[in-house]
Amino acid sequence: MLPRLDGGAAHLTRQDRPRYQQQGLLGAGGVGEVVKTLDNDIDRVVAIKRLRADMRSAGHLARFVEEIRTVGLLEHPNIVPIHDVGVDEEGQYFFVMKYVEGETLESILDKLRKGDPLYHAHYGFERRVEIFVGILEAVAYAHSKGILHRDLKPANVMIGPFGEVMVMDWGLARRIAGPSAGLEPNVAANDTSSPFATHAGAILGTPMYMSPEQARGEALDVRSDVYALTVMFHEMLGLEHYLEGKETIAAVLIGVQDQKPRAPSFVSNAHQGSAPMDLSHFVRKGLEKDPSQRYQTVDEMIDRLRRRAEGYIPIQCHVTLLKRLTLAWTHFLDRHPLIVTTLLLLMVAWAIASAVWLARG
Repeated sequence: MLPRLDGGAAHLTRQDRPRYQQQGLLGAGGVGEVVKTLDNDIDRVVAIKRLRADMRSAGHLARFVEEIRTVGLLEHPNIVPIHDVGVDEEGQYFFVMKYVEGETLESILDKLRKGDPLYHAHYGFERRVEIFVGILEAVAYAHSKGILHRDLKPANVMIGPFGEVMVMDWGLARRIAGPSAGLEPNVAANDTSSPFATHAGAILGTPMYMSPEQARGEALDVRSDVYALTVMFHEMLGLEHYLEGKETIAAVLIGVQDQKPRAPSFVSNAHQGSAPMDLSHFVRKGLEKDPSQRYQTVDEMIDRLRRRAEGYIPIQCHVTLLKRLTLAWTHFLDRHPLIVTTLLLLMVAWAIASAVWLARG
């Protein structure tokens, strides 16, 4: 423990208490659990992650250590940083992370599905795009460091009270093209556990958000994360998972391979209007079953959405044509206000002159 000032006195005293005081369980995943903890040295709340009591084999420990080293490489504003590592009194390894206030994207989407008016007012389509770009930036950074996430889903994204976007839980992350970048064989068809949960046994990842190649247990590259990201964005726009209604892992894995998602613009929800058509086209490419037909990098996705924000909408149907023309006119107004003002005045003058001439005639 760090020494503390004893009241107003100049001398320092040491306090006989542990550095970390647990305050409650924040959540548990496939192999680990996260505990809200008070750091008595620095007087701040942190989050401590450790292995679950039933997941302390040598293999799980090796994977846990790899997670620590992986996250330690990822210093990015949208990725939760590691502050410290240690071993507790039971000999259990743990690492200390920044405690992120807020709620998961999963929780936000659930409230949007239920029609919460405050959430719909705060999380309109364009705000959802902003959040998604924050997620993309975190994953693009990880890819630049040679790391795949492999378990991207709304439950692993935190949204802070000031708009922070944090990609969490890198426990299944692996080096791109490394010996463990693929998966073990698929889970048995009679497995009845939740397809929304992270699996760390025979199947690694969350079935509902897996790419087809991840579900097949093939070697992975960045395009697998591209697919999972787009599944998440599809759900953010339409408030419905494209595999909605499939209750077994076997059914989900078949759907991942074969089911073509509906465009978010045509997914009905009583609490919101249709998603923008240009975003439906964006999503369609990211959800191609063939990796060669998807976006080839996350940077490509970011570039597409940034150009959209600047008014560039690819023409892919009559709706996107009209939107492109409208945005082009809007940008012309922004860039040439004097020309537009002059034209408007000339039109008004012509209208007045025409009215006077008609009145005299």
